[in-house]
Amino acid sequence: MSFIRSIKAKLLLRVLPLCLGPLLVISVYSYYLAKDQITEDRVKLYLEEIAQGVADSIHRMLLETYEDVLALSFHQEFRGVLRGQPDQAEAQRLLDSMVLIYKIFDLIILYDEEGRIVLVSQVDRRKLSEIPEELSLPLDKVQALRGRSLAQYQGGEWLRRVLDLQYFAFLDWHSSALVQRVYPYDDEDIALQYNLGFASPVVDLETGESLGGVLALMNWQFVQSDILDDIERRLDTQDLQTGYAFMFGRDSDTIIGHKYRANRRHRSGQGQMVEQSPNNYGKRLVEDLGLHDLQAAVARRDASFQYQYPVGTDKISGLAEVDAENRLADIFGERLGWVCGVGIDNDEIFGTVYDLRKAIIFVALFSAVLVVFLVFSTAESISVPLRELRIGAARISGGDFSERVSAKGADEIAELASTFNEMAASLEERSRALLELNRNLEEKVQERTRELEERNTEVKKAYRELQETQVQLIQSEKMASLGQLVAGIAHEIKNPLNFIYGNTDFLKQYVGDLKRLIGQLEEILPDSEEAQTRVDALKDQINYQFLSEDLDTLIANFEEGAKRIHAIIGDLRTFSRLDTDQLRSVDIREPIDLALNLLRNQYRDRIRIHKEFADLPLVECDPGKISQVVMNLLVNACHAIPEQGDIWVRTARRDGSALIEIEDNGKGIDQEHLNKVFEPFFTTKPVGKGTGLGLSISYGIIQQHKGKIEVESRPGKGTRFRVELPFKS
Repeated sequence: MSFIRSIKAKLLLRVLPLCLGPLLVISVYSYYLAKDQITEDRVKLYLEEIAQGVADSIHRMLLETYEDVLALSFHQEFRGVLRGQPDQAEAQRLLDSMVLIYKIFDLIILYDEEGRIVLVSQVDRRKLSEIPEELSLPLDKVQALRGRSLAQYQGGEWLRRVLDLQYFAFLDWHSSALVQRVYPYDDEDIALQYNLGFASPVVDLETGESLGGVLALMNWQFVQSDILDDIERRLDTQDLQTGYAFMFGRDSDTIIGHKYRANRRHRSGQGQMVEQSPNNYGKRLVEDLGLHDLQAAVARRDASFQYQYPVGTDKISGLAEVDAENRLADIFGERLGWVCGVGIDNDEIFGTVYDLRKAIIFVALFSAVLVVFLVFSTAESISVPLRELRIGAARISGGDFSERVSAKGADEIAELASTFNEMAASLEERSRALLELNRNLEEKVQERTRELEERNTEVKKAYRELQETQVQLIQSEKMASLGQLVAGIAHEIKNPLNFIYGNTDFLKQYVGDLKRLIGQLEEILPDSEEAQTRVDALKDQINYQFLSEDLDTLIANFEEGAKRIHAIIGDLRTFSRLDTDQLRSVDIREPIDLALNLLRNQYRDRIRIHKEFADLPLVECDPGKISQVVMNLLVNACHAIPEQGDIWVRTARRDGSALIEIEDNGKGIDQEHLNKVFEPFFTTKPVGKGTGLGLSISYGIIQQHKGKIEVESRPGKGTRFRVELPFKS
């Protein structure tokens, strides 16, 4: 009986809805009511408002700074200095006082109409709270800047605009070489190492001509600390500890403001100062952080966006462009293009909702478990006797007629149990009779089955042995016939070869004697001009000088040819003894060289043979059979190369065995055929070109030598066979 039809299931289906239904309705209503208070749209709107507030704050700061620098450029003291007045003290005091008043400028510089630095503020803005005597920057470094070209440190395009009276110029987020010379910011917050530049021309009010200009380099930390980091502090007071503000540059890709930056020190939740890492300053969203979707959203000027940063952390950010209406563009001459962002982790935003959901799930599960426990305990008294009857019936249906169930009580279930036990006793009696009758039949069937299995095993074994014997017979007959043929041919060639080889020495000796004889005769000729003329004429007639030199060459060619034929005959006689089955210790290079000599006509003028032999110990083998294996592999390699190609023959040591490796750069073997290449009669060659026994015979020979043969191949790239033979023990 399935659980769904049981008494417990029926009780659960009736009780659970009554108990848990109202609880679930109330819980779900509470969950969605709380979730409705913290919707994703509201969070986005909240972050967008904060981001827009950040953008507006930066916009106001830039506008105010512009106005301050513009007002500074109208001071009469600066025009006097640029006209050549010798007293520069008042102008210097004015520059220093501006740094003291504004407290945001690293340097304020006065430059002439050729862009040369005339005056530089000497006040160290970091020491504004200290005594006046220690406010100065290093005077040697400041004085060294005077007379230098401003374009050398800050570039020249903006300078040209100011000097051409295109009025105000803005230097976007950058690391100023001028500031680096006088402020040692290397070990401090990296935000201190960046600046904004505000440049305004100093105009002669009488002539309207440009006398030079004022450049004020504002430290970027005032944007980072006073505006961006302030958002982080405000969100922290609202228990949104993952929230912070950031900023992207004009390219919508470069990070120019961020919480994570080098050398940042800030106060943790416990009030301790901690150092921040890693550094995101100057990184690119796409190239460095892989945030392609966020970069696209920034470029589109989306108001909000969801993404992951770091990987695995979902985040929602509000985005707002600084000076979206391009009011500053009319002043600066170019669009600002900065984008501010304020982001918070999803888990923190919806943390309360997630906790409520967990609480609801826990209460629902606890209530369900409690109801189930009560229902089960109630149904247990009813279902236990029924379960015993079901189990007993199942065992009887499985053939165990000795099963009995307890029959306690006097109700209907107890009466049913007694009837069940009587039925089981009756079935047990009848089962004994049937078992006795079937036992003999079963034994006979099992005995017959065993006989059939044994005969089937013997037939399979005999079939395998027949296949192996067939291959061995083919090999033996082929090798025997080939050996007799080769031995006969070698014998027949050797006899006439002995005539040539043996008589070549005599021929060389006879020719030498004749040449000495002719030489002696020339010496004893009568000392007469007529005799000498006749001898010279005869020599010219028979071309004596050429015959004398060419006879030596011909005799040397006879000797070389006879030696080469003699070597081939030796190899053929060795090959004709392939069926001797005699093992001996040999240098593995001998059978390889034998195979290469015999197959020279296969690869000559078409295939380059590369021999890479290592010095190896002797191998216990039948050299003739190993030579046959190498010949089979070389023949296959030659056939795999249709035109020009290369074959590499290598020897090496591998784990106590000699390794023979034959590799070609031919057409290769398909992967579907690799597992079949060593099977008898398998071949991929056209009909009449191969029997399919070469690799099968080679495999059997290597198995007889207790070795291994492997193959690997890639179609179109070539094939490599490896043969391993154990060293002599």
